[in-house]
Amino acid sequence: MLSRILFKAGRPVSSCVRVAARMSSSTPSTLQVVDKNYPARVQDWENFKMPGAPYEGMGPLPPVPDFDENSVRHYVIPEYWFDFLYPRTGATGLYTLMAGFSAMLVSKEYFIYTPDTWYAATLLLTVAGLNKMAGKDIRNLFDNMRTDELKALDQVKSDQMEDLKQTVDEIKLEQWRSGSAEMINDALKNNLAMMLETEYLNRQAAVVEAVKRKLDYQVEVQKVDSQLAHG
Repeated sequence: MLSRILFKAGRPVSSCVRVAARMSSSTPSTLQVVDKNYPARVQDWENFKMPGAPYEGMGPLPPVPDFDENSVRHYVIPEYWFDFLYPRTGATGLYTLMAGFSAMLVSKEYFIYTPDTWYAATLLLTVAGLNKMAGKDIRNLFDNMRTDELKALDQVKSDQMEDLKQTVDEIKLEQWRSGSAEMINDALKNNLAMMLETEYLNRQAAVVEAVKRKLDYQVEVQKVDSQLAHG
């Protein structure tokens, strides 16, 4: 008899379930893929986006959004279900729907009570009570643990960045030294060329001096021969 409450809204259960599923599927998604095919060669790394990535560019991942407690009721029921059924069935429409659906499952023997059912109900009540009493403290504890892990990862990243920067500076220094070595080699080549040119000029001057002495000797010999011939 209680299963008839399900038809109070004027539509069967299956249609209500389909409408709720359609609403859940029609919610806007924040994941938008820019490129469907991976490019063979990326030119613009700043605006490039990996296919299926939930963020723009190649920068760091965006921060994880905080959980909004007002988005669900009783930890599992979405709030927009209540917003959808409120103008049709009133504030208690979803609760009536759930109660009628549960009654139908029990009355039609789709769901049969067993001792495990009470164990599961006790476990759910215990978890709900613990969440009510210490849920925030436990959540803050896990948030702090995650924050510490993120800080440790950031520290490792910073250390690696410093090592990479130091490596880049060393490479630049070696490149500068290689450029200085080329300049030194050019200077040595110029000095060697000047030394060779100086040696060539010295030898040329020595040859000219030797030829001049021989010519002077021949001139003196001619003078002596002419004096002896006229004397």
